[in-house]
Amino acid sequence: MPSVDLRQEVDNLQKEIITLRDGAKDIEQKNKFIYALSGLESLDRAIHNKDMIFGVEPWHPLAGHGNVLSPGEYLLRLNDESGEALPPYPMIMAFYDNGLTAEIDLILFLCGLWQFGQDDEAQVTINISAKSLHSSKFIKTALKGLEDAGLKPGGPERIIAEIHESTSEVMSPHVLELFRTFGGGFAIDDVGLSMKDVMRLSEFAEMADYIKIDRHSVCADPEEPTSLGQVMSFIRSLLPGAVIVAEGVKTTEHAQQIHKNFPDIQYVQGLYLPTREVFAKEWQDLAKITV
Repeated sequence: MPSVDLRQEVDNLQKEIITLRDGAKDIEQKNKFIYALSGLESLDRAIHNKDMIFGVEPWHPLAGHGNVLSPGEYLLRLNDESGEALPPYPMIMAFYDNGLTAEIDLILFLCGLWQFGQDDEAQVTINISAKSLHSSKFIKTALKGLEDAGLKPGGPERIIAEIHESTSEVMSPHVLELFRTFGGGFAIDDVGLSMKDVMRLSEFAEMADYIKIDRHSVCADPEEPTSLGQVMSFIRSLLPGAVIVAEGVKTTEHAQQIHKNFPDIQYVQGLYLPTREVFAKEWQDLAKITV
């Protein structure tokens, strides 16, 4: 485990949430605190048992792009006391909606660093909010974790922070550069055509290693105003050299269609896509059929 006492961090956050829950007058807010506590209890059990906390959803490099070290996204996979899967999104939002963004991001980032040291992934991505990059505790502790992991800037092994929530505050280039110095990186997640996307792309600028296009645009009809083609034009106008990832890709055939229409998209990712090995084989088989 990291040098930080993760279980102590969880315990501290539990106490803070219990205080907030007891003072909540709104039943909906109180229920969110209860849900957050359930998530922390599951997380505490996993840390105690040294269980893997994240599942891995691989990015698949398309023909002519990428390599065997293509990243895999860490997705939270926790079970409740009865063994039932806890839906990750509402659990995370129970913290975010109550001003505890940096606290839960830090715990999950450190868990990700620990799991990274245990599995066979060479590069992984972990979702965090841009708001956490304004928290001095998050910055100092996360950087210490990266330093302890012994990662080298520009090396084959990296931890990539997927920025999935924007902030109205201006990013510090110094902080972003420090993450890269200690072997970290950045991906801008769920990019579409909103003003928030413009802000995220402009703030991270050349610091963003990857731009991930939102699945709704990837799967949209070409005639729609938020289609993949429109989003690609938008990204290329701001960051012409960015490495692009298409999210929400449904099948290997879908990936080949994307590659045909947008050959500069380097990676695809999707919940229903197979393992790296199976995807590569399916790609080769499909290529033989279409020749």
